[in-house]
Amino acid sequence: MTSYILTINEENSIAKSLLKVLKSLSYVTVIPQKKEKKITAYDQAIEDVKMGRVTAYKNYEEYEKAMHKMLEYV
Repeated sequence: MTSYILTINEENSIAKSLLKVLKSLSYVTVIPQKKEKKITAYDQAIEDVKMGRVTAYKNYEEYEKAMHKMLEYV
């Protein structure tokens, strides 16, 4: 026995027809999958702030010093 996983866009009329044909076959089992929630860059940034994964600097010079220190340029 072989299993295949197909991703079908149900908004497409041809894909809908294919899905109907597959469901009509007795030896094919169709198991719908949950849609994955896509995280936008904005949502990721908000989460970073909430989790404390953000560092703020007063000015560019402080940022540059911190980067040099982190990268061991000093």
